[in-house]
Amino acid sequence: MADNSFNQEFEELRKAARPCFQCGICASSCPVFRVTPQMNPRISVDSIITDGEIPSEGTEWLCAYCLMCEERCPMGVSLADILMGIKNISSKEGKAPADFIEAAEALLARGCLSPQSNRSDKKRSELGLPDLPQPDPEQVKVIFKATGAYDVLETNRASVKEEAE
Repeated sequence: MADNSFNQEFEELRKAARPCFQCGICASSCPVFRVTPQMNPRISVDSIITDGEIPSEGTEWLCAYCLMCEERCPMGVSLADILMGIKNISSKEGKAPADFIEAAEALLARGCLSPQSNRSDKKRSELGLPDLPQPDPEQVKVIFKATGAYDVLETNRASVKEEAE
């Protein structure tokens, strides 16, 4: 981890993970783990506690944030928050997966991840619902800049470019 803010973020994750005693209930509760066994929240927590580092596998990006792990954890460990923290640190280090970078770029370009379908528009009309407002990419850019997401995106773009060279 490059600077003090990363170290502080990591130590906060480590403190939140400490009550975990590796019972495995989180993994057995995880619907993603059932179909993708490499997404094991217990392994991510173990990496933080035992190894003292952010896991390098990148499986935290597969988390569906259903919160089943959190609901069933006997120690009250907030695994979803820990996985989100791992993603935040990883993305600040330029380690976000390419599909997440593409999604962020689409959000910046269009103001939404996917355009509203004609079928949805028709169904809304049939139900007497008003038209949805059109997304404004400029508003998304303002939010990205204000929250630092734009800088994180640039870091990841640079990492992808370096890997390609």
